[in-house]
Formats: sequence, structure tokens, C-alpha cells
Amino acid sequence: IQTSDYMPAFEAAIQQTRDNIQQIVVSQDSATFENTILALEESGRLLDRVSRVFFALTEADKTPEIGEIEKKVQPMLTELENEISFNKPLFERIRQVYDKQHDTLTGEDQKLLEETYKEFVRKGALLPEDKMERMKAINLRISDLQQKWGDQLQEATNNAVVWVDKKEDLAGLTEADIAQCQKDAESRGGKAPYAIVIVNPTQQPLLASLDNRDLRKRVYEASIHRSDGTGKVNNFPLVSEIAKLRAEQAEIMGYPNYAAYSLEKTMAKTPENVYAFLKNLIKAYRPKADAETKAIEDFARQIQGADFELQPYDRFYYSAKMKKQL
Repeated sequence: IQTSDYMPAFEAAIQQTRDNIQQIVVSQDSATFENTILALEESGRLLDRVSRVFFALTEADKTPEIGEIEKKVQPMLTELENEISFNKPLFERIRQVYDKQHDTLTGEDQKLLEETYKEFVRKGALLPEDKMERMKAINLRISDLQQKWGDQLQEATNNAVVWVDKKEDLAGLTEADIAQCQKDAESRGGKAPYAIVIVNPTQQPLLASLDNRDLRKRVYEASIHRSDGTGKVNNFPLVSEIAKLRAEQAEIMGYPNYAAYSLEKTMAKTPENVYAFLKNLIKAYRPKADAETKAIEDFARQIQGADFELQPYDRFYYSAKMKKQL
């Protein structure tokens, strides 16, 4: 698969999906489970295949070329989703099947019919025209914001580097690690002799080895603040607007908040159940977590003195030393 293959593949798959939906809508036959629900289920099969390959790639190895394709594709996919979700003739056929066949179907067929009908209702198929149009606009805007958020996070992650001036500041690292830091510095413009590149996860493996506490702090903070406005990339405005738009979505659909709307089709069902679960989890887990933290801090105090206070950037370092001693 070449990068140049993706856009034609998406265009063909989207068109095929549109054609398949149109065939369902214009059918002169009475709506049935087979010619409506199953046909809808099969309508986007090619698009699913293309999307799975492409978006796995954007998550794992987004090149600038792939990023440009993603920017073009996301609005196309959102537009298609809007077309399907707010297609009144299509939903009318789904509703006919739901009203006539729900009680006669069994097993997976009945479940698929239920899920299809409920999902259309959840997305706004029963809304009045003005609210439908607003939901379409919100969907498009959220898609655009999420695209920008992903791009900025990727940019921030790619550029997240802690520069180090002296080799002695890297004490604790292996010679191979230090050589890699030197190589990374050279490949990123050589602002200093050494560079610690922040890896994708929030937890940075080198924190378990670095003796220099100030450097550990810098590495830790570079990891958790990579797109919060402390640098040139700031995702706060995007997150804020997404939250407001989601709140509006929930209000339009008659829910008290987006959490209630989002959780309805999950096992938890309600925000209250989530909070109850988390509180029980904290109650059960916290004594063990506190005991583990205290053990690491007590170990660190044997080295650093009785007034030493363990910080997040110290935890991996002293935990690794304690495990080695034990």
C-alpha cells in the first residue's frame, strides 16, 4: 500500500457507501430486516477496511503526507456520517422494521435491530429540523477540533526534547543511553551536546536511572506538559471548545450533561454509577498505594535525609533502587 493509494481508496469507499444507502432508500419493496437493517450493516464494509488500515497508521506513524490526507479525509467522513444519521427516508424504513419486526426477531437479529434504531435516535434522527441542522454543524466542528488537537499533540510530542549541557548531568545512564542522547542532539539541531527525547507514553523510562534530580524534574514536566501552552503548542482552547460543544449536544438531546449522554450505552449507564465505582476503587486501593509510596519515600530518606519529600519524578528512580536492594 502506497501513501498515494489512500485518498482514491477513501473516495471510492465513501461513494460506494453512498450508493448502498441510496439503494436502501429508493427501494420500492416494504422495509424488512434483510433489505434495510442488514443492507445498512453491509453498506460501509469497504470503508471500514480502508479506515482501519489508514487510522492505524495515523496513530502509529503519522508522516506529514499521511497527516495531510487525514485533514482532507476527516471532514469527508463526518459529512458522510451526518448524511446517514440525518437521512429521514432511511430512518423511516428503520423505524418501520423496528415497529413491525422487533418482537418477532430473536438473538443477534433482534439485537442488531435494537442497536441500529437506538443509535439513529441517539444521534438525533427524531429531532426537529432546526436542531438537526445544529447537530450536523456541531459534529463537523468537533471533528475539525479533534483533528487539530491530534495534529498539535503529535507536533508537541515530536518536538518534546530536554536539552542537556554536560555529560555529568546524565549520570546513572548507561554509555549506550548517553551515546543515544548525543546522537539525538545532533539530529535535532545541536542546541546542546545532549538531548533527552520525550517518548510517546507519559512515563519516561530514563526517570528510573537519572541521578540528577533537577533533570528528572525537567524530563517529567516536559512529558506531562507537552501541549498545554507552556510551549508553542496550546491545546487548552481546543479542549475547552470541544467540551462546550459536547455540552450543547447533550442539551439538544435532552440530557443533563455530556457524561450522561455518553455513558448511556455503556455498562456503567450513568455518571453516578461511575463515581460510585471510582470511590469504591479508591477506598479499596488507596491504603495499598499509600503504603507503597511510603515505603519508597522511607527508602529514599535513608539516602537523602529524613526531610526528603518524594515527588512524582522521584518515584521510578527510588523504586528501581529499592527493588534492586530487595
